[in-house]
Amino acid sequence: MLNKLRNRQAGFGLVELMVGMVISMIILAAASEVLLSSLTSNRDSIRMSRLDQELRQVMTMISRDMRRATSWDPAIDVARVSMGAPLILSATSGTVTVSSTGNLGEIGARAEGGTLIYSSGGVIYKASIGANAYDSSAKTYSVTVTGTAWPATEIPAGAWNILRPAMAITTDAVAGTPGGCILFAYDTNANGAYAPGEYFGYRYDATDDTVETRTSGAAGNTCATGGTWQNLTDDGSVEITAFTITENSPAAVTASGLNVAVREFTVSITGRLRADPNVVRTVQETIRIRNDQLS
Repeated sequence: MLNKLRNRQAGFGLVELMVGMVISMIILAAASEVLLSSLTSNRDSIRMSRLDQELRQVMTMISRDMRRATSWDPAIDVARVSMGAPLILSATSGTVTVSSTGNLGEIGARAEGGTLIYSSGGVIYKASIGANAYDSSAKTYSVTVTGTAWPATEIPAGAWNILRPAMAITTDAVAGTPGGCILFAYDTNANGAYAPGEYFGYRYDATDDTVETRTSGAAGNTCATGGTWQNLTDDGSVEITAFTITENSPAAVTASGLNVAVREFTVSITGRLRADPNVVRTVQETIRIRNDQLS
């Protein structure tokens, strides 16, 4: 009776315990492998997302600035005044005085540096508006007729306009580096002129492997000289390996003596994480300048 009771109370044997431990270790090892793989995948995703976010933020800033490059605030006032105000010229050639029965004072000195144009019979007539051309007391302009003499001294409303001051968008390669540079300006204070503090740009910096932004500059500055530049990307965490700007603008169209140039650029940025150089990302965008170049 006692032996039967002992048999009922007998536990696992040594072999059974060892088999159970082996099975548990196999399951634990498999679970650990799945967990490690999941953690590695999540880490890689986080790193890629971080790099992608950094590059896309830079691209968004570049795209936003480039789209409004060469913007000229008085354009709206010019369009409004020209539709309702005829012009009167003191002569049809040479340096002449331009007055109006309308209010040229709404445009004022902001038109200086621009080009007065008149369309008649499919021909565009032009006159340059130089510096200090606006007389604030008389509300008149002193302009110089360029090219063909104007056919009349009285210009009806809706037939004339003022083109913004010419402003090129300059692209350049940074010597010895896998990068490029672009320079442009826009009228931030709405005074009609491009002044120091309104010249911007982006370039590749081979020293820090970063994309830089120009925070100040002047008309004569180039990609290599002049202006104040600062890092736009974080050189402590991201290494920019390539920054290229390619112009793919179509050919300018000429009609009746007026040149219209659509400007379009493709920007490409490639970067990698400094903590893990295997994490590489490239973002690219084609950007059309909203302000066509007219001359």
